[in-house]
Amino acid sequence: MAVEGEDSEQAETEENDTEDIAPPVKPTSLKRFVKQHSDLNAGGDAVDELQHHLEFVAERIWLEASKHAEDDGRKTVKERDVQHAIDQFTEPHDLIKKTTEQLDWMKRNLDRQVEQSIVYAEDRYDD
Repeated sequence: MAVEGEDSEQAETEENDTEDIAPPVKPTSLKRFVKQHSDLNAGGDAVDELQHHLEFVAERIWLEASKHAEDDGRKTVKERDVQHAIDQFTEPHDLIKKTTEQLDWMKRNLDRQVEQSIVYAEDRYDD
């Protein structure tokens, strides 16, 4: 049976635990990194937003890598698990890039067909 006030104490403890954890991407390091890769100034809110998204992506990649290790019956996440997670993360973008390349190829071929078509070639018989 739960003691009165136990839930609120547990919630406070959990909040304090998360507050004590240092951010995985330190804002000062990130600002230095951004400055090295651009001649533009980095606004604090922009760096904060970047930090937030980097941490989100890192968390998602780690969760996927962890799941992959667990699915393989392991308790240790290995480099191959992280690489698998990164591949999962980038797969939709790779598919989009490959599809646009294929569509460009198809468009070029269709344009050639139209140029050679007796139906659509307006200038074909003007000689």
